[in-house]
Amino acid sequence: MDRRPSMVLAAYGAWNHVILLSLFDPMKRRLTGLLAPGREIGPVRVLGLSMDGFVVTDPGRVAGWLPQVVFVVAGGVLTYGVLRGARGLKPRLRTVLALNGAALLAAGLAVLIGPALDPQARSAFLTYNEWTGSARMGAVPAAAAQAALCVVWLTVFAWYLMWRYRHLPPVRRYLGIRDETGGEPAPLLERPIERRQLMWAGLIPAVLLAVAGGPVLRHSAQRYLEQDLSVTFDPALWDPYRPPLLVQEWSGVLYPALRLRPLSHETAGGWLATLTVCVVFLLALAPALRSVARHLTAGPEGRVTALRLVMNGWYATLLAAVVAAFVDGRLLQWSAPRVEAEQAELRPGLALGDAVRFGTAWGWTVGLACLVAVVLMRRHAGSRAARPGTEVDEEQPIDA
Repeated sequence: MDRRPSMVLAAYGAWNHVILLSLFDPMKRRLTGLLAPGREIGPVRVLGLSMDGFVVTDPGRVAGWLPQVVFVVAGGVLTYGVLRGARGLKPRLRTVLALNGAALLAAGLAVLIGPALDPQARSAFLTYNEWTGSARMGAVPAAAAQAALCVVWLTVFAWYLMWRYRHLPPVRRYLGIRDETGGEPAPLLERPIERRQLMWAGLIPAVLLAVAGGPVLRHSAQRYLEQDLSVTFDPALWDPYRPPLLVQEWSGVLYPALRLRPLSHETAGGWLATLTVCVVFLLALAPALRSVARHLTAGPEGRVTALRLVMNGWYATLLAAVVAAFVDGRLLQWSAPRVEAEQAELRPGLALGDAVRFGTAWGWTVGLACLVAVVLMRRHAGSRAARPGTEVDEEQPIDA
């Protein structure tokens, strides 16, 4: 996409986030004052996503507004990068998914700076009662992700209108929209086996993280421990040492529901549910990486845009983790509940917060593995082509 339309759409998305985060709470208080005494406006939700969990409510503290500023700035920059990499003005599903990944990555960055702003804060791994209270106050780490998912569709809708009315003279004049000429650029990885190799390379760090697993139990299917706690720790790993909050947040402590191995104090049913969530994550990540490989094109002079490839792998990891989070919120509700039945609406939010933190903290490893795979494959193909009298067999796999 051209520079000017990309800047307009990115600025429009950032403006929507500013309106939501800075003006939503004052407007809500103003409307509450117009109601009858004793009545107030409750939490506002759209499609089950909270509209007011991440808004600015305490501008007197730096920690009360700096995460929102990081969210707006990072979201605008990432949105501009995604739109600049789009092929033409026509909205495409893969670009829309990348916009969602960019919004979630901005939300994860906003959440992960929290411990740096308040190093003395309580641990992110709370007991059942603390989780419930935090969720009711909008302090669950999923609040930023929910705000991102609420507003990103406004940018997509504006993009569709821009494309729909692109032939109008004012639109073409002020946005500098040119006629789309030429066909699709040639893909960099033309052979199916090369695309599969990139997919397997991207899955390697994800599988290693799953083997390492999160040493935290976020459900109640446990042995030898209190059954009224939704969050407990494996004593063999956490007692008596507990890492600082900054280390916990930035590492994500891996995603607690992304684990291929059972813990010593976990029942078989709880581990099978966790294993299912992990398999869903890997099954969602594999086709996403295959799509990245299929639409990978070379830049000027045949060079691959390294940053774009890494970011695509990052977005794919985040979106796959979010898919696993929705399965996590439903599956653990039946087999290994996180919280009691009366707080069932909190489960998707808790799982989504874990998934976004995990994808933000570790998604770059998947993108970096994809970049290394492409570099090795191109270097190998170049060395074979440079050999005199050597013909490349189309059926022979690349030894990358």
